Amino acid sequence: MHVVFVHTPMATLPVPERQNFWRYFDVQYHSAHPGLHHMENNLWELPHWMHWLGGVLVERGYTSLEAIDFYTCETAFSGINREKVSAVIADHPADAYLLSPMTPNLPFSYEIADVIKELHPESAVILGGVVATPLHKDIAAHPSVDYVVYNRGEYALPDLLAAIESRSDISKVGNLSYKDANGKVVTNERRYPYTLIEDIPFPKIDLFPRSVGNDLRYLRQVYALGCPYKCSFCTIQTIGRKADYFEIERVLAEIRAYREYYGRHLNIYFGDETFTVHSGRTLEICAALEAEGNIYYDCQTRLNCLQDPKVLKALRDSGCRWVEIGLETADQESQDLFKQRVKLGQTDDTLRRLRDEGLAACAFMVNGFPNQTVDDMRMSIEWVCDLISRDLLQASYFFGLVPYPGSELYHNPEKFGMKLHHTNFKLYHEEMPPVFDSPFAKSDEAYEVFLEGLKALAQAMSKRPYFGDRIVPTDLENYGTFWSEPHV
Repeated sequence: MHVVFVHTPMATLPVPERQNFWRYFDVQYHSAHPGLHHMENNLWELPHWMHWLGGVLVERGYTSLEAIDFYTCETAFSGINREKVSAVIADHPADAYLLSPMTPNLPFSYEIADVIKELHPESAVILGGVVATPLHKDIAAHPSVDYVVYNRGEYALPDLLAAIESRSDISKVGNLSYKDANGKVVTNERRYPYTLIEDIPFPKIDLFPRSVGNDLRYLRQVYALGCPYKCSFCTIQTIGRKADYFEIERVLAEIRAYREYYGRHLNIYFGDETFTVHSGRTLEICAALEAEGNIYYDCQTRLNCLQDPKVLKALRDSGCRWVEIGLETADQESQDLFKQRVKLGQTDDTLRRLRDEGLAACAFMVNGFPNQTVDDMRMSIEWVCDLISRDLLQASYFFGLVPYPGSELYHNPEKFGMKLHHTNFKLYHEEMPPVFDSPFAKSDEAYEVFLEGLKALAQAMSKRPYFGDRIVPTDLENYGTFWSEPHV
């Protein structure tokens, strides 16, 4: 059986206010990462799910695997370039095509599925992942989708492929929705347990050509799966609430293998939802990374998980260069409603200790929580700009709030006073006007503040970098082309 993984495209959305934002963000990022190569094509990172499930399939005897990348192909909101997609699909026939879209590119997955069914009608089209899990019945109803694997797929996917290959009873496969002979959507009763972390096979590293390493910002790596916190805007349900840790030697072996194949120059990004949630575990991985001696990395975590001075020192000593922190908003009431255990009073002290330890800090900021007025939104923007001006932050991401399927905001909007406009997921996009109104702000009002915020943050990040070689931001030739193109 030949299996093709499909990396679904995202629509490029030109937002003029983003150009300077990404330009100066990139200056700050590169300054904290000396020697970083610029991306030739903006793939940004490998689709980790492909390599992960590729390893699962190889262990189960499926070795005829390949990947198709549509992510770096320019895609308009009007839809995929059907001629180009058709040409690629025609050249890559398969028994099964696997797609794992996020919410805004789910419609493009449908279009690709239509092309597959037109060119290879006997092939199985299988969707899974973060949006397929909460919407598995709706997605299974699409005419060109054959099967939807929801929740984790380490057991379900190989069992499904085996059933397809042997033409055996699909109803015995767990975590699965599909259409029966009468076109009715069926969800099998069987549920698989979560795969024990020690039973997850080594990823299939070489799904893409080695040259793809030139298109990457970093290599994503996982130390722990799961996060103990429950945020109302999060869709973490596919990996669970408990942080389960891989053996450290396994983590190092993956890093070595990815870098050997895609490029030793590449930094690592630890994609754990909360890398420093367990101080003891963090100190262990930091000691191992320091002993390895040639790994530089970024990580993401929470403000309340950065209070241990030993952890901060260990991060720096082990090669951490960039810590991304979910601040989201300056409004404590919003923190209490939508996050857990984050007290903003400790922000300045925590960020100052990070900086003084030699760690660059970057925030995640979200515009438009449903309990906020436009003045509250502007206050959050001003707060982050001030943190940047005082060198407590080096940069900040900034996105509009989206009630993604799988989040409490999507499934219980009335609890938060939200009125969702529609379920056209193509418009569930962090760069576009919100798909909801709140009691305090209409969609267009929140979006106006969002665009203002992009300009303000760009201005704040245009200062000389605190870390690195203090490159002057006007030297555009030093920063590749990422900032100059439209992005999602």
